[in-house]
Amino acid sequence: MVAGGADRVELLWTGGWDSTFRLLQLLLVERRAVQPIYVVDPGRRSTRHELRAMAAIRAGALPRLAGPTLLAPSRVVLAGDYPPSPADVALGQAIRGRGVKLGDQYVWLAGPAAALGWSGVELAVPGEAEPAPWETVVFDEPGRLGRNPEAGLFRFWSFPLIGVTKEEMREIARDHGFLDLLLLRWSCHDPVGDRPCGRCHPCGLALPDGLHLAPRSVVQARATGRSLRRSVARARVALRDPTPVGA
Repeated sequence: MVAGGADRVELLWTGGWDSTFRLLQLLLVERRAVQPIYVVDPGRRSTRHELRAMAAIRAGALPRLAGPTLLAPSRVVLAGDYPPSPADVALGQAIRGRGVKLGDQYVWLAGPAAALGWSGVELAVPGEAEPAPWETVVFDEPGRLGRNPEAGLFRFWSFPLIGVTKEEMREIARDHGFLDLLLLRWSCHDPVGDRPCGRCHPCGLALPDGLHLAPRSVVQARATGRSLRRSVARARVALRDPTPVGA
């Protein structure tokens, strides 16, 4: 039955800390079969790094599995092929309308999830002392969706890690002998060459274990260059249309 995929746990896997922990926990601790799903965001600078990290983690995990069929080939989905519906976009706007931050990924992930009929797919949202602001809107209690309309944006997912912190994941991985694989993860959204930037939001959330950040001077120089390019672009627009705003 496992070979056919009927008993496989479907898991969104990005190669990051949280989803990689859950993948390895399922495979090496719970001995369950997993169907990883990777949704490609074409505008994401880290896609190449994520794919490389997932390949390294897979190569390291396969020899440790109870059976080679437990880890299925990743199912790759292009987010651009399945844009979110206007209704789901509106749900995201409603959540933000409550004055809380919501990552864009939770809106565009609803596109393929709805189009492909996903239900109960595992989303590796960790549990922390202070929940993310959107969690206070969509959950009645940790991991259980509320009855308010906004919670419907998350109707496709289950949340197996909602009560587990990143630090606890590290300890579990160490206790079960797969911390070395977990440290192969990739989390940065704005890498500098082959190194994490240390400044983006995922870098700010990441545990430092095994990270070799890009030099601060290089990251700052890149930020300065981007700022200059934006200023030049604005100046060119102003030269083409010198009419004062509001005139």
